[in-house]
Amino acid sequence: MIDLDTGACNYKSVDSTTLVNSLGIGGTIFAGFVVLWFLRTYFRRRMTKNPSNSMLVSPQKTSWGEKRQHPRLAVSWPAQMETSQGPMRVQLKDISLGGAFVVCQNPLPLTEQFHITISAPSQEPFRLNAEVVWSNINVPEDNVINRGMGIRFIQNTDENRNRLKHVIMSHLEEKME
Repeated sequence: MIDLDTGACNYKSVDSTTLVNSLGIGGTIFAGFVVLWFLRTYFRRRMTKNPSNSMLVSPQKTSWGEKRQHPRLAVSWPAQMETSQGPMRVQLKDISLGGAFVVCQNPLPLTEQFHITISAPSQEPFRLNAEVVWSNINVPEDNVINRGMGIRFIQNTDENRNRLKHVIMSHLEEKME
């Protein structure tokens, strides 16, 4: 309100202490909600994890890399690929009933189909049909731990699929002993 005689403004000001206290309380409440949201999210993710064998990656579909139907087993097995470019010696870094990660310096083009002969420890080598589903060929060298490609096993006989299952299960049993 303005005093017309003196021209002075008379208004009730907010005490600076009250203002600081109000902002502090509001900030504390906001920070508390953020912490509660973080804890809720963290524990929800921890509680929904698959308590499966630690050698297998959880098959939850949580990101582009987790669209797999079968859990993966970490391995280091030699293999021989028969491709349109000729034979290639490669290394498998993980494997499942659906596919594998193949370490090789020159990954094949996407969708190329080939035969792969896998040499698992204590097992006879066996051959499967496969197809390239992704590769890291275009990723800069300093961003790649293992140059290679993801493959999917395709058009295999029941006998070959059962052989793969047997080899994976045998490897798991050896690891558990």
